Amino acid sequence: MSIPVLTDYSPSYFNGRRVLVRVDYNVPLQKRGEKWLIGDDSRIRSSLDTLSYLVSSKARVILLSHLGKPISLAPVAQKLNELAFGLIGYKRKVKFCPKIVGKEVKGWVKDLEKGDILLLENLRLEKGEEKNDPIFAKRLAKLADFYVNDAFSCSHRRHASIVGIPRILPHAVGSGFEKDIKTLKNILEHSQRPVVLVLGGIKEDKLKTARKMVKWVDKILVGGTLVKSSPPKAGQAPLKVQSSKKIILGKLRRDGQDISKTTIKRFIEEIKKAGTVIFAGPIGNTGAGIFTGTKRLFEAAIESDAFVLAGGGDTQSALTRLGLADNMNYIVSGGGAMLSFLADGTLPGIEALRN
Repeated sequence: MSIPVLTDYSPSYFNGRRVLVRVDYNVPLQKRGEKWLIGDDSRIRSSLDTLSYLVSSKARVILLSHLGKPISLAPVAQKLNELAFGLIGYKRKVKFCPKIVGKEVKGWVKDLEKGDILLLENLRLEKGEEKNDPIFAKRLAKLADFYVNDAFSCSHRRHASIVGIPRILPHAVGSGFEKDIKTLKNILEHSQRPVVLVLGGIKEDKLKTARKMVKWVDKILVGGTLVKSSPPKAGQAPLKVQSSKKIILGKLRRDGQDISKTTIKRFIEEIKKAGTVIFAGPIGNTGAGIFTGTKRLFEAAIESDAFVLAGGGDTQSALTRLGLADNMNYIVSGGGAMLSFLADGTLPGIEALRN
């Protein structure tokens, strides 16, 4: 992909350097009393290889992440502390700053010692993040000497922490990002045929991206209901999905919470023929504990001879809950980013690193 990777740099290069690392800690949270509990910590775990490399290189690590809900990343810092201690032997406390930019943040960064990890507050609490405000990007960049993007799952978005910072600082991709690119590039160029894409929990932007893949994939199985990202603009027709030789629309059962038994059977027939199966989103309303269709399709793919790829936080959470995550050939943490890469062969976050 002609972009620098973290291991292009020797450990001695990072000794004492302040390194901004964009991670994706947008994890599912559940409130129990006054506490927020993390439902699935897979995304935190996926960042540990990159953090281990930087910490052992004696870098001063500053983590950037967003959280979809407008709440604090404090519970995530606590979970990161537990995982880092148990899995990579990090024997210090992960520090958490309740701000993103400003004098207080500069103070926290100045106090970092070699090998420290500091997590800043939820990026989405600053308007400049989603607007890709160059001033906001510059304020973040001034905190560090180097930038690492280890959030492939967010790199289809033109946000300040994804495309703004690498235009200012020397940069590289982290180990998780590198693995995602290599795997998806290999699937794109050398996939086993037929390729079957299973779309569930459908967001409008995901469906638009999937439409670009019609020439490449052999079948698209559409389950679930369409969730509009935003209302249609004046004069814009609403997005419609139509069945075709390549696109098979699933029918929902009466309560609308899952696909029907007939659709499950039809989808399984296509999955059994596949050489590659790509899951982007669970089929049923797994948030409400509805797993029948999702489980049946996962199991059918696992039992086949196909290469099975899954993408997206909800998909990963469903696989973990069903105890099937280890049966996938590969899991990408971001479904939207996965589809965008397979549709276009690149992402805004990749282009920013390349340039």
